[in-house]
Amino acid sequence: MLVDKERVREYYRMLKDEMIDLCHSDSEYTKMWIEKAKNLRLVGAWYHYMILIRKAKEYVRKNCPCYYQRLLSILSNKRF
Repeated sequence: MLVDKERVREYYRMLKDEMIDLCHSDSEYTKMWIEKAKNLRLVGAWYHYMILIRKAKEYVRKNCPCYYQRLLSILSNKRF
């Protein structure tokens, strides 16, 4: 399957910009964001997905550590 690299980059950047909203008390948004990020994996952009998740972990740990454990628990769920 061929992936449009430019669309992947756009989607990656969009999710990266939305990363600031992970520091919010609503866990449903975090789950939704992770589902969106999972789309990168589904189209074959594993590298972008892994980098995005790593950056999200770093961002939450640095800027809002109270939500870091929640992010890790959502990521460790078997569905993600």
